[in-house]
Amino acid sequence: MIIDITGTILTPGNNGDNCLGNGEHDGIECCCDECDYLLCCLGERFPSECPQCTDMDCPHSPTHT
Repeated sequence: MIIDITGTILTPGNNGDNCLGNGEHDGIECCCDECDYLLCCLGERFPSECPQCTDMDCPHSPTHT
């Protein structure tokens, strides 16, 4: 699970539609501008780089625990 500094659970990929930090949820501001996983949401890294990803927190990584 990826949690940003505000405590918001982040879910990269799918254009950010599944992410609580996308700014579309009540009481949660958009976290995208400071997110390390933004490129995954925009499709610029996802899914081509996912098989090589070693980020154990990312739910799309083959090393996710």
